[in-house]
Amino acid sequence: MISTQETRATDRRDFDGPYLEGMAWDLATVSGALSEIATTWRRALPCRPDLPLDLPQRLADMARRLAADIRSLGAPGTPGASAAPGTPGEERAPVLAREMSIRMSALSQGADYARAITAGGGAADVGDTPLWELLRPALRRTGRTLTTSLVTA
Repeated sequence: MISTQETRATDRRDFDGPYLEGMAWDLATVSGALSEIATTWRRALPCRPDLPLDLPQRLADMARRLAADIRSLGAPGTPGASAAPGTPGEERAPVLAREMSIRMSALSQGADYARAITAGGGAADVGDTPLWELLRPALRRTGRTLTTSLVTA
């Protein structure tokens, strides 16, 4: 099933408010899940002293910053925010989307790495599996949407 956010990405060159809010909402979901994972990891510390306790929180912070930057694209006066054809802002929009896509990729790779720490064979279960299942679809949707915006820009 394709979400409305993904459908809009295929036929829009610019970012609009609801489109941006959909990505920001997904990133807020990711950030919240990562904050919960950080709590789960802190509670598991006695049986898993190898867990890098700061990693999920750093990833949550990355997601929050990315969400804020995505929201700012729709703000009036932001370079690239729904710019008219032929304006300097229109030329900047693909650059901003590319920068955000790179940051999104780094966030996704960091989440994959963090997930692998607790999903490895023989590793003690720390209770974070449902949280990873919550954030993966949101990461995929936002990453796919940013990538699609690069292709159509």
